[in-house]
Amino acid sequence: MIELLVIIIIIIILAGISIIALNGQRAKARDANRISDVKQIRTALEFYFSDEGEYPAISQPVVLGKGNAEKLCSKAEGGFVSATTACSQETTYMSKVPTDPLPDRQYTYTGSNDGFDILFITEKESSLGLAGAYHAHSETIDTSSGNR
Repeated sequence: MIELLVIIIIIIILAGISIIALNGQRAKARDANRISDVKQIRTALEFYFSDEGEYPAISQPVVLGKGNAEKLCSKAEGGFVSATTACSQETTYMSKVPTDPLPDRQYTYTGSNDGFDILFITEKESSLGLAGAYHAHSETIDTSSGNR
């Protein structure tokens, strides 16, 4: 009986260690997803800029992928718009703007005619650096805020 209890305890300890290790890997996967999402949004914004000659100008931060920022259409159609807004096929830069993998986090966008800033937060150390707040701009992703 004692041997059986020892084996059960060992199994419980190993399961606990596995769960802890797996949670770290899940966070890293979410961070990789965040970085990929932001790069896709940056690419769509560069196509927008190429066609429109400017970025969507939004002075107050808007949550991407929710509410009035679910799609990216042409300037004439409103730039970031809700999912119910009809965009012509030729001017849909993103038919579905991605959202953060966790429901309590978000990507926020501010922009002027000549630059933009997308704020997002990573959970673990990633290819960008330590965990924390990052800002995507037309030329790079770094820790500096501001439209550029």
